[in-house]
Amino acid sequence: MDYEQNNYQAFDIEIVDTEQQKIEYARLSFIRKVFLIILFQIGFTFITTLIAYSQYPIIDYLCNRPFLFWIFMVLLILVIFLLINFQKLAKQHPYNYICYSCFTLSISYIFFYTTHHYHTYSNHIISLITLQIGIIISLLIYSYLTKQEINLNKGLIYIVFTIALLFIFLFLYLKLSLIFLFILSFLNILYGVHIIIDTLLIVNGEKHELDIDDYIIAALMTQVDIIGLISILFQKLVSQLSKIQINSN
Repeated sequence: MDYEQNNYQAFDIEIVDTEQQKIEYARLSFIRKVFLIILFQIGFTFITTLIAYSQYPIIDYLCNRPFLFWIFMVLLILVIFLLINFQKLAKQHPYNYICYSCFTLSISYIFFYTTHHYHTYSNHIISLITLQIGIIISLLIYSYLTKQEINLNKGLIYIVFTIALLFIFLFLYLKLSLIFLFILSFLNILYGVHIIIDTLLIVNGEKHELDIDDYIIAALMTQVDIIGLISILFQKLVSQLSKIQINSN
């Protein structure tokens, strides 16, 4: 009797372990898909930014139409508004793909337009996107090498190592100032940390209340959260500068 009871208990433990492994694998698979989608979006932006360097007539035509810039800017704002206020609608097929396509095209064209018109800062923009791609690739490699759910500490090691390698490459190849690269590297480390934290909050159901199949919207919401964070920091910076200017007067 005791032998049979022990067998039943061992069988129950095995079932629990198997179910737990399935859940962990599903969560890890979700995180990998989110990173892949973000990588595709940033990679597409990087390619279009490089194309802005070329001298083809079609490039000049696209970049010398200010109304296109404002159309994509408005489109980006509309997508962000939809994701924040109408998330249930944005999760549905094919609206999720439409939102993702509009978001990617809008961001890419804004970088494309800026790089073409402001050649002085083109290397700075390239270095920014290069560091972002490096961070996402490092997190993607980490997610495929690990058999457990990703955590912040190990993810941070991958991020810092990647940033250090790219820092040397950008300094030697693009000849950018050390101060700029230090600041940019620090901000991109914060960017990578935010992606890890935001993705974990989403996959744990603590943010946005997404299902396991909503990886497209999860990737978009991660990017939107970063844009929102940058907007808040920018507003605080502007307010502090305004106070300093008032006090100086």
